Amino acid sequence: MAEEQEIEKELPASERRLQQAREEGNIPRSRELAGGAILLAGVAILMAMTGPLVVKSQDIMRHGLQLTRDDAFDPFRMLNQFASMLIDSMWVLTPLFAIAVVGAILSNVAIGGLIISGKGLTPDFSRLNPIKGLGNIFSLNGLFELLKAILKSCVLGYVGYVLLRNHAENYVSMAAMPLGDSLNESARMTRNDLLTFAVVFFLLVAVDVPYQLWRYYKQLRMSLEDVKQEAKETEGDPHIKAKVRALQREAARRRMMEAIPKADVVVTNPTHFSVALKYDQAKGGVPRVIAKGADELAFKIREIARENNIPVMEVPALARALYHHVKIDKDIPPSLYTVVARLLAYVYSLAAGRGHLVQPPTDSDVPADMDPGIQTDADDGMQGAGA
Repeated sequence: MAEEQEIEKELPASERRLQQAREEGNIPRSRELAGGAILLAGVAILMAMTGPLVVKSQDIMRHGLQLTRDDAFDPFRMLNQFASMLIDSMWVLTPLFAIAVVGAILSNVAIGGLIISGKGLTPDFSRLNPIKGLGNIFSLNGLFELLKAILKSCVLGYVGYVLLRNHAENYVSMAAMPLGDSLNESARMTRNDLLTFAVVFFLLVAVDVPYQLWRYYKQLRMSLEDVKQEAKETEGDPHIKAKVRALQREAARRRMMEAIPKADVVVTNPTHFSVALKYDQAKGGVPRVIAKGADELAFKIREIARENNIPVMEVPALARALYHHVKIDKDIPPSLYTVVARLLAYVYSLAAGRGHLVQPPTDSDVPADMDPGIQTDADDGMQGAGA
């Protein structure tokens, strides 16, 4: 069953799934990168502050090794002096600790980004499940972490052994050096050793970071059902959306039909299209398409127009052009200004009883590039010639 689920989850995680994981505090992390960054930060602070650190350490040791007769016989004074040395040492090491903390934070931000989430503080009793814990131990990730820990222990242990062996003579010679020289030599060896460990750590990082990223995105992979469920949650149920769109179309159609009695003229292609035009002479401007339809809807538009004594004009090319190029409640394009103006002039002259004085527009008045019928006929002619 687990293998089937793994096979099903073949789709990459969506942006929403990745964002949800981040909100829950689930982001990729690499402990090896953090360890290497801390070591590298330690090397950087030692290189930048070797002199001041050595001088301050020398003062602390000199002050701590100065004992009076009263100090020797008063344990409380020795305890106070030890506490004073400890506090001074902590102040000396504060920059080292601070840069180490900054390095650890930046290393985690580098791979997973900065995220602040309280989800990780919420009690999760499923983590106490021993069966789940054993499953994690014997999983592929548990095996990788075990091998990585063994490899890291062996490599770092061997590097530490080599460094101690190489520094053996230095440790002996430091005992005979003055305090300042001994501290300088100790700081130099510590800096070099930390740098060596940092290089070794980053070799491990080169393996661990790609693995952690691969594992993170693998855990968030989605199945087809996950994608469908997410789509429902973000965009709503497709059936409900389809029903809403149908209701919206019906409402738009009802408003369109209610606007037809306000039209100045209805232009038709008797077999297919009807388009209702409205020109507001008081406001001027451009004639607008207030309703249009094809087939049964075109017939309904003509029927409503006749019931309301709206002129119905048969100009097939103009009807096709308006239907295909102008949306409802939009102005007609400039290329149709002339033919529509002739149409309205003819309609107004009919209303005034002077229709014989104005010629109605014809199909030839419609620009050829605006008439889909002409373009279709041209395409059919080319196909016939080719045949």
